[in-house]
Amino acid sequence: MKALVLLNARAGTRRKLDLEQSIRRSAGEWQIEIVTSERKEDVDAIVDRAEAEGIDVVIAAGGDGTVHEIAKRLIGRSPALGILPIGSGNGFARHIGLPIDPAGALNSCRAGRIVTIDTATVNGEPFIGVMGIGFDAVVAHRFATSSVRGLETYVREGLQVFSTFTAEEYEVTIGDQSIRRQATVVAVANSGQYGNNARVAPLASLRDGLLDVVIVHHASLLDAPLLLARLFSGSFHRSAGVTTIQARELTIRRGAEGPAHLDGEPVMLPAELHVRVNPMSLRLLVPDDCGEI
Repeated sequence: MKALVLLNARAGTRRKLDLEQSIRRSAGEWQIEIVTSERKEDVDAIVDRAEAEGIDVVIAAGGDGTVHEIAKRLIGRSPALGILPIGSGNGFARHIGLPIDPAGALNSCRAGRIVTIDTATVNGEPFIGVMGIGFDAVVAHRFATSSVRGLETYVREGLQVFSTFTAEEYEVTIGDQSIRRQATVVAVANSGQYGNNARVAPLASLRDGLLDVVIVHHASLLDAPLLLARLFSGSFHRSAGVTTIQARELTIRRGAEGPAHLDGEPVMLPAELHVRVNPMSLRLLVPDDCGEI
């Protein structure tokens, strides 16, 4: 197995050295090359070279943002995506059952098992996990500007946003069916969770050719504790006021352009959003004992 590990240059000298040593100790018989990326724009050339040189796996060493940037460049290409989860949430890595440390993640994939998974796009922009608008998008934008990462910061930002958040009206069209709702969140899930085991779509599958559309109806402060508990217990889809529908393609309309997130990465998107699944479009390195994902 020939693997190229892509490290974020902003990790810091000591951290990068520790990571490199850990990766090389855990690589076993794999041929490992470690590359440091200064900017998102560098990733294009790195992925092009990896494909040209016959690299089997390009491994994203980072959190969901790093995974997102590398994965979207590997869609439809020969190198597989690998993940060393060293971020704050690691939602996609958790969904596929990776241990949340670099050495453990590499050791769990020693057999080099690769499967092909679905990806998705919104207005042509790819994502592999979850995209959303509404409350979770506002939180993602605030979290991205915070100097302190981690679950505690995410929860704190979420509580501050929720205290003043106003639900919006959305129209979700799937085929000839349209649903209008005052909603707090509209999320479209290819994988099951945001991160830290916050599972917005616990039954989502990466290999079924379908997206789980999750509509959280207008929620009050009184609803928040139970919704939060269900989010982390894996029963969010059974919550009162939560509707989940599966679709291959859908259109979401809102009053105006506004914040959104793709795999947790904050973006601004227009009022009308066209979302579709791209079945079996990304090769993915998974743990040797990986079950249904």
